[in-house]
Amino acid sequence: MKTRPQRVTARSVFALSMMLCVSVAWAQEAQEIQAEQITENAITVPPHWSPYQAPTSYPEGTQLHIIVKGNTLWDLSNQYLKNPFLWPQLWDANRYITNPHWIYPGDPLVIPQLDVVREAGEEAGAEGEPGAPGYGEEATGAPGAPLGPDGRPIPSLLPAYEEISIQCAGYVADKEDEHLKIMGSEEGPAGKVGLATGDVVYLNGGSDDGVSPGNMYYLQRRAHKVSGGWNIVRSGWVTVLATQERSAVAEVTQACIDIHVDDYLLPFEQIPVPLIPTRRELATRLTPETGKIRGEVIASLEEVITLGQGSLVGLNVGERDGVIPGNIFTIFRYLYKGVQRKMLGELVILTVREKTATAKILNSYDYIIVGDEIELK
Repeated sequence: MKTRPQRVTARSVFALSMMLCVSVAWAQEAQEIQAEQITENAITVPPHWSPYQAPTSYPEGTQLHIIVKGNTLWDLSNQYLKNPFLWPQLWDANRYITNPHWIYPGDPLVIPQLDVVREAGEEAGAEGEPGAPGYGEEATGAPGAPLGPDGRPIPSLLPAYEEISIQCAGYVADKEDEHLKIMGSEEGPAGKVGLATGDVVYLNGGSDDGVSPGNMYYLQRRAHKVSGGWNIVRSGWVTVLATQERSAVAEVTQACIDIHVDDYLLPFEQIPVPLIPTRRELATRLTPETGKIRGEVIASLEEVITLGQGSLVGLNVGERDGVIPGNIFTIFRYLYKGVQRKMLGELVILTVREKTATAKILNSYDYIIVGDEIELK
């Protein structure tokens, strides 16, 4: 039986609008009530499903956010800490979350009390907007901060490395899934060996393998064996243009180095840039040991023997050890048993895997080699 479409009148539109206004007002009031409960009463987390084992109660006065659908650490860091690049600090305050890329509605999120840099007169926790100072970039500095040569306040935090350099950085890992590869290029078998940005390549997997137009993939290859696995070299990344059942056509979106046929593909993931303090006490030969996380340099990711400031290295510490992007480690070696260690420099963690991490050497006082030790500052 056919149903007659209802006629929309001015009165019905007005009634619907009033219902929506009441719903929005009720939701805002509920959020305000929840915020008051969080700040004024002992906090108890309501029952919900989650793969994580979060604490079920918190001390009174804890600033807490209950995760809702659509939240990410990146967005919540921008909302509460006024800078999305501070997401590692947000993750560090909630160590029950084992994978920062997967958070679940109902889980509690402790908002750490950080000395976040803000503009004059701006309140802590103010939400940034696109185009506003501090949104997606380093904040400009708090009132009373030292001034630079241009008369502007010197930022208290700066990016640890350029974004594209972090995306291109290699890492140390066990053998990975290498079944999806570049099998050729538009240049043909007799074409150029080293492919670059803009070149079109053919993949040995298609729709039957879950490959779809618009998908992006890293390109990488194993270089050589190291103590923690393999030194993985990242050559760039591609965007899929079209697919068939067992093959696909892709364009090189970015080449980090020469791209080769047989480079294997892994799903692309945007990597946030960690921030580091601009005004920090540098390690010296008299810097005492902290007794915190220790490890060693296990790989020169740029395949040079002697390392120094700016070099990328692989470490044998990772997520399981509590390491997060932005952590700063001292680098040292013992020359004699029972004698003060020799300080070699400092490094900052760029990316973290379960057992390993990729880091950039921030400063060096002497040459650094694979095997030198590190300690969390």
